[in-house]
Amino acid sequence: MQRILMETRKKHEEELKEARDHLGEIQEALGLGNDHLSDDDLLEAAEAVEMMNQKAYDCHLCTFTVENCDMCKYTNIVARSNKYLRDDYFAPCSMYKTNRKLREVSKLMNASGLGDRFKQRRFETFRPDSNTAGAKQEAERFCEDLRNNPKATGLMLVGPYGCGKTHLAASIVHRCAEFGIAGVFVVVPELLARIRTSYRTGDGKAEAVIDMAKSAKLLVLDDLGAEKASEWVKEQLYMLVNYRYEHMLPTVVTTNCSGAELEQELGRRTLSRLVEMTKPVNIHASDYRMKLAASR
Repeated sequence: MQRILMETRKKHEEELKEARDHLGEIQEALGLGNDHLSDDDLLEAAEAVEMMNQKAYDCHLCTFTVENCDMCKYTNIVARSNKYLRDDYFAPCSMYKTNRKLREVSKLMNASGLGDRFKQRRFETFRPDSNTAGAKQEAERFCEDLRNNPKATGLMLVGPYGCGKTHLAASIVHRCAEFGIAGVFVVVPELLARIRTSYRTGDGKAEAVIDMAKSAKLLVLDDLGAEKASEWVKEQLYMLVNYRYEHMLPTVVTTNCSGAELEQELGRRTLSRLVEMTKPVNIHASDYRMKLAASR
């Protein structure tokens, strides 16, 4: 017992000496100025700095993705055991905030879970050829633009079925999520069906779904023009597009339709706004999915 007490005392003295040797650094790191610290306070302050430095180091080497970052130990810190720990020690990182936002989106849209649509649809899994390489470059460039400018001009990816439009659009959402930008990816017919169902059942979620799509920092409208052009459809899409147009919110569109077809399906006022909001990217390619399947 005496030996244990002596070792404990020796360790305490060594830690106290180490803290005293770095007193100025500790005070500066915690913004304490020249405040006098008792021995116990100094040790607690030194521990706080060590914990903060360790977290900063771990975050710098972070290997988590937006899908699994909720497994990171730092996302579950809720108890403040050290009075000198700064608030930012407990604040979730931008990736975790994006993770939570995307989960909210998935739940609201009755999706099967975060990342199901995106897991394999990344830029790294897109296999470009001479017909699609330019579109991939435009999509990656858009992500960088949005990273630096929250009002970056969107994209309209136009091409036949299976040319890779949806893969690139999903890759955009995933890359931007890594940048801390929570995008909303919706298949337009599914979005409209969700709104219809909500109105019919009276579950009160229609407004939440619409607001989610309206206000997202990034919205992907996949398969625009595939929905039958009823007046109700035209009005719903106009209100959505017009809101994002007026607030200069980046929007990415994928469509199989020509300009004339889109005008017929959406109406001129909606199409004119989309044309101003997005940069057209035409993809002249054969069925990407069939080529991908054949290469396996």
